[in-house]
Amino acid sequence: MRVKFLIVFICVSVTCFSQTDKFLDEYKDLSVDSVQQAILLKDVLKNVIKYEFPKVQAYEKYNEAGIISYSKNYTDFAKEFFLEALQIARDIEDYDKIAQMLSNIGVMSELQGDYGTALKNYQASLQAFIESDNVRSQSLVYNNIAIIHQELGNIEPAYENLLKSYNIKASLGDSALIAPTLNNFGVYYEESVVDLDSALYYYSQALQLFNALHDVRNQALCFNNIAVVYYKMHNYDKAEEYFQLSIPMFKDLDDKLMLGKALIYFSQVKKDNSDSYDVISLLEEAKGYLLEVKYANGIAEASENLANAYYITGEYEKSAVEYRFLKSLQDSLLNIEKQTEINRLEVKFQSIQNQVKIDRLLYEKALQTQRIRQIVAFVVAVLFLFGLIILVLLMRGRQKKLLLENKNMIVKQNLLQKQMNPHFLFNVLTSIQTYIADSKIEDASAYLSKFSKLTRIVLQSSLQEEIPLADEMQLLKSYIELEYVRMNKSFVFEIDDLQIIDIDDVSIPPMMVQPFVENAIKHGLSKVTNARLILKVFLRDNEVEFWIIDNGPGIQKTSNIKNDHKSMALEIIEQRILILKQKWKRNVKVEYFSDEMGTKVALILPII
Repeated sequence: MRVKFLIVFICVSVTCFSQTDKFLDEYKDLSVDSVQQAILLKDVLKNVIKYEFPKVQAYEKYNEAGIISYSKNYTDFAKEFFLEALQIARDIEDYDKIAQMLSNIGVMSELQGDYGTALKNYQASLQAFIESDNVRSQSLVYNNIAIIHQELGNIEPAYENLLKSYNIKASLGDSALIAPTLNNFGVYYEESVVDLDSALYYYSQALQLFNALHDVRNQALCFNNIAVVYYKMHNYDKAEEYFQLSIPMFKDLDDKLMLGKALIYFSQVKKDNSDSYDVISLLEEAKGYLLEVKYANGIAEASENLANAYYITGEYEKSAVEYRFLKSLQDSLLNIEKQTEINRLEVKFQSIQNQVKIDRLLYEKALQTQRIRQIVAFVVAVLFLFGLIILVLLMRGRQKKLLLENKNMIVKQNLLQKQMNPHFLFNVLTSIQTYIADSKIEDASAYLSKFSKLTRIVLQSSLQEEIPLADEMQLLKSYIELEYVRMNKSFVFEIDDLQIIDIDDVSIPPMMVQPFVENAIKHGLSKVTNARLILKVFLRDNEVEFWIIDNGPGIQKTSNIKNDHKSMALEIIEQRILILKQKWKRNVKVEYFSDEMGTKVALILPII
């Protein structure tokens, strides 16, 4: 597992020296082994901070105590302090501080393996930072959310959140922020999508920034990550070169945890180079460091590798000692699967001491192989039949999809023909001819420009499964303006899309709204004086709702809808609605409202 950079928010205390500071200094200097003393100091600190400081300063002290706990791997204690700080932030209604503590609590939950709670806190923190417009902190939380998704194997959300984090940090131009995200991109490509070349690229980019920042510890981490990638590429010379850089740096930093991890991987490089002496030496050194920091999983891994190394070199007694050591740690260090593996290895070790047992095992293995062959033959036959069924189902599904797409294409072509019908084209060209005949060259040019824009958008839309809402609104605006001029400005119109803020980020099915607008102009506005057309757009959850309102003579909801106020284009629209429901599994709704004051059509389209 590579090193991923989680972000914990740190607030610097500005209060004067007090009794609390003495306790904090004592807590900071406390050995990580002194758990009982840490519990006592933790309880004392909570009470002293509560009664000694006003709320804002108490918040800072609780946060400082939480950071110290986190640095000593007392995640439960850290969470307690962060929760106290969170309550104060809520009491004083400081939303930035609330967001910071939610993020810190999320980090502690993640370190404890409670990814659900961590993600919940990160998302609440992100929302608060967005509301307070704290862009820098948003980038840090996006980073942490990405790591959660990486741990859970959610590849696409992990990448999306990493990219959001990087884009914000790049816009800020802060190398200290960008470098950890580049490293996390490396982890993403190494572990989530197994693209080692990309992983190597991002680790190298992160290393360059850490070098420029003179960040020695993170330089060492990057060297180590690069070494592991080269090992996975089977480029053992390069892997050894980078381990030779990272390991001395970890020693200078007295980072025993990373030393142990690096030495275990380095031993694998030596193993693949058939250097058994170096393998054992490195593993013994790694185990020693990991025992000092009490890193359970690392101790188990080093011990297991040592047992195998001793076994390969014929040092069976030492191998057995390591197996027994692993056995004694099974409750605290190993899961059931690991324990089963140890038992199997112990049986194998004992069988070497007894030739009779070896013969019997070989005989049993021969019988088992015969049974496995029979089982494999049966499984292959079942899988073949199952695969054949799947293939038939896939072919049927593909055929159904092609038929649906073909039908959709035909309907879209019909819609295109109706939207660009000869009568409409004739009216437009007649209007342009009239302008030219009247020597209104500028009006003719403007009208032709609008018609050209409308034609381009309609043709582009006909080729796409979805279009941005902004393009659809431009199409509608151009169409209405053409009709407005063609009808001698005999009606007024209003387009209201102000409620849609991110209009470029919303996509909808194309060629759906214009027929309703055409219907309103043709059957509604042409029959009244003081005609008025209103087009409104609303964003509701995952849908976009259009209102097309005219003050024409009105229609009824029964037969008149079908006969008096419904064009052939609308009949084609109904066919397209049925196709979209099948294709997108989402509803498209059309509702008509009419009285003597006019007609309103409500069209609800899914956001794609």
